[in-house]
Amino acid sequence: MKYNLYFYDGSRNAVVMTDMDGKQLVIDCDKAEEQVVFDEPADAGILARLARKEPANYVSIAMRPGGLQDYVDVWNELN
Repeated sequence: MKYNLYFYDGSRNAVVMTDMDGKQLVIDCDKAEEQVVFDEPADAGILARLARKEPANYVSIAMRPGGLQDYVDVWNELN
């Protein structure tokens, strides 16, 4: 059985995925969000909340082309 552990590391502002072999994938949130354009500066909280509350979803979205920007755009359209 394979498993992954996802958690947000606030000291690094990163989402860390650890597999059962102990290998880690680290997504630096600052780097992942460099190219994201927010309608309002406060919208940065959308991605911060996603990283803290749902780190597995953050990794999944961040790994897609245009993923974080698309997520923010859809969030803004829905609200």
